[in-house]
Amino acid sequence: MSLCSQTAPPSFQMLSHQAEAARDARQLDKALALYQRALKLKPDWDEGLWNLGSIAYDLDRYAECSPVFRRLAALKPESAPAWTMAGLCEYRLRRYDATLESLSHAESLKFDEPPELAAAARLHLALVLTKSGSFERALTVLTELTRVQKKTPETTVAAGIAGLRQPWLPFEVPEASRELVYKLGDAMAAAMELDSREAIQKFEAVAAQYPQEPNVHFRYGAFLNIQDSNRGVDEIKKALELAPDHVPALVGLAVIYLKHEEIDTAVEYGERAVKASPGDFSTHVALGRALLAKENPDRAAAELETAVKLAPASPEARFSLASAYSRLGRKSDSARELAEFKRLEHLGK
Repeated sequence: MSLCSQTAPPSFQMLSHQAEAARDARQLDKALALYQRALKLKPDWDEGLWNLGSIAYDLDRYAECSPVFRRLAALKPESAPAWTMAGLCEYRLRRYDATLESLSHAESLKFDEPPELAAAARLHLALVLTKSGSFERALTVLTELTRVQKKTPETTVAAGIAGLRQPWLPFEVPEASRELVYKLGDAMAAAMELDSREAIQKFEAVAAQYPQEPNVHFRYGAFLNIQDSNRGVDEIKKALELAPDHVPALVGLAVIYLKHEEIDTAVEYGERAVKASPGDFSTHVALGRALLAKENPDRAAAELETAVKLAPASPEARFSLASAYSRLGRKSDSARELAEFKRLEHLGK
């Protein structure tokens, strides 16, 4: 047989057209195989990677879609959709550290993607932040999501879990805690939607039903503090009566009393917070800021240096440390921390 009579291997153009036709005809297994063959000929075909990963995701073949979207994200690192889909695949595989990494990339890109995908990215980022113990950051993400698309059953449950400061995913919530999770989340979601009347009614109801749950009192108090600081403080103190080492409550009271210029009381709660959780940077920031207000910049600087060591990417810790160094006359150190604060603030915008 002559060389001319042998069948030529299919070209990239032919395989790509066949893959698209199979996809459009919902012949998904056939489409997957064709996309894979076409990508061997043109590995940087971004549309093909997207379609290949999307089909695998739709078929619940998450072990296949995860590396495809990772590959697409490496090829197009400014693509929020690529990072989001990588994260969603990894979430389905219960690879939560990888999910957090991918969805944090999407967050850094401002979730610049179609609204439905952006909502999924924010929700799942909040879920894995809660799973990793970053409860307050998770609630910040959920608040942003609720302001964009209003509350949903999924965001309500996610808010309730984070509000209780439990490292659960929705399917891990114990049956005995499900009603509490939903009712607390519902009150918090109303607060996130800025519906003060509804939020107060729902917080009152859940606090009456679960009077021994410190996190319910803390969340209600944190909300009330915006409306009525005295009532907020009273409610937060109820959390401390039930859980004397409740770190967010201690930090919250230190911040509130500092704002009210009750400096000695702010220092007292800051010291209690550091004692309760010396590995939490926020406790050192709270105490450091209170000590700075008490005109004790030496101790303040020591606390804030610890905060920066624990959380070097915290703009708040950097700015407060710059202020402490300035009070001490350490101009070059202050300038360095202020420059780092500005850099971190710029990254966060």
